[in-house]
Amino acid sequence: MYIKNQVFTDEETLMEMLFDFALGDSTSILRQLKDEIDQQLQNNETYLEYLNSLTDEEDRLELETEERLIRLAEALKEQFDSFKTERQKLFGLKNGTEILLSEIDMV
Repeated sequence: MYIKNQVFTDEETLMEMLFDFALGDSTSILRQLKDEIDQQLQNNETYLEYLNSLTDEEDRLELETEERLIRLAEALKEQFDSFKTERQKLFGLKNGTEILLSEIDMV
């Protein structure tokens, strides 16, 4: 894990930051999005069929993690113009306003 102070707009960096900040404390905004994504996946028959077809537990875990991460990044990209990491905090930026999404204690 390496979190540096930066501003970014690309989905790849956002996914890396979401992965890193998964160990931290999410705000209610991020928790709500995660809950919505979990609900969508539980109701997605195609996804569930494919998940259940995987016999290797490691493959199943990787699919679950990746799918949630991709969907979370997409949802955040729809809501925010860019993102920023600063002082071990992840912010969504929209119209010049910073909204805290997650923070992590790096002690």
